[in-house]
Amino acid sequence: MIGASQSALSKRRVLEIADASGAYCGKLLADMGADVIKLEAPGGAPERSIPPFLEGVPGDDRSLHFLYMNTSKRGITLDIHHPEGRALFRELAKTADLIVETLPVGYLEALGIGFPTLSAENPELVLTSITGFGQNGPRASWKSSDLVAGAVGGPLFVTGDAEAPPVALAGEQNFLMASTCAASSSLIALLSARRTGRGQHVDISLQETTLAVSHISGVGKWLDDGIIPRRVGTALTASVPSGAYPCQDGRIYLMVNRPAHWQALAQWIHEETGNEEVLDPLFEGPSSKRIEYRELLDLFISELTALYTVEAIFHEGQRRHIAFTPLQTTAETAADPHLAARDYFIEVDHPKTGKLRYPGAPFRPEITPWKISRPAPGVGQHNDEIFSQELGISDSQLRSLADAGVI
Repeated sequence: MIGASQSALSKRRVLEIADASGAYCGKLLADMGADVIKLEAPGGAPERSIPPFLEGVPGDDRSLHFLYMNTSKRGITLDIHHPEGRALFRELAKTADLIVETLPVGYLEALGIGFPTLSAENPELVLTSITGFGQNGPRASWKSSDLVAGAVGGPLFVTGDAEAPPVALAGEQNFLMASTCAASSSLIALLSARRTGRGQHVDISLQETTLAVSHISGVGKWLDDGIIPRRVGTALTASVPSGAYPCQDGRIYLMVNRPAHWQALAQWIHEETGNEEVLDPLFEGPSSKRIEYRELLDLFISELTALYTVEAIFHEGQRRHIAFTPLQTTAETAADPHLAARDYFIEVDHPKTGKLRYPGAPFRPEITPWKISRPAPGVGQHNDEIFSQELGISDSQLRSLADAGVI
């Protein structure tokens, strides 16, 4: 039976060989208690130079992206291209439950440390690979990025103004979606390995996860209504009306998804502005019936939102069961009273940066709590701890490996 303070993944070990496309997968597992060991090339990974930087100044351990994406992990340096590096990797793999990697398709196999080799030495091992287009198929060898995933996965096609170029989603959301899918899929594979004694190779495609998660650009609207989503500014084709509307002191975002939501909104507009036309049955029903009247409805809604502050219309919208959301700046989000009441932001003390506020738990299991157990590791911070204390490599061997550029 799991103790009240024991983390869900406290007895699992994960090796992570991942760039920005998969680092969040390792973070999700590490913050839930897994012993995630991040492997970097000697000298450190390029992701340590991803902006923004603390106080805008680049330098060691100053990438806010890296600091956030690598909480609760231990870190080692290892050159898997070197024969001795590959031998060490195989020894580590024997102790692991899961490996998460974002290397090109076939890269590990070409080095002689692919899934068949590792699985023969550790039958329950799960290998999760995150690539642009999956492990097989006509595009398997193509390069990708968060921008490419957004283009081939659909979001760029529907984001932005119709007359302007497509707009990329902020915050590498396609990477985050793939990492989240990789983490959940890995847990399923680990459960299967425990039951069957055999691990498996989990194949995560950036394009596929983007297509699957981004309902606003997927095939759902076509299958439901024969409508191809287009770029319509801040609005969505799948939700009409929707978009960002001006208030007295900012903007509020609205989504209307169900006939009852429209009826509630139309009645509110009528109450506040006296508008009779908004009550016309012509506008009732699913979103698809209102698409051709979008611009007219935007005018009606703007008359309502102009009467309120953002906070006032947000709370009144909640009371009426209408999906309004304040559009906040980063500073406003950091000071949001609801997030403060939920103790969302937490302090993490890093030896190089001092205490910083980090976004907190993405979910809160009651029995097995989420926790950031340590700050992001420095370059090779845990080399001695893992290679010497856990693998039994002598100090002289470690020095020799370091001199040869293996670690």
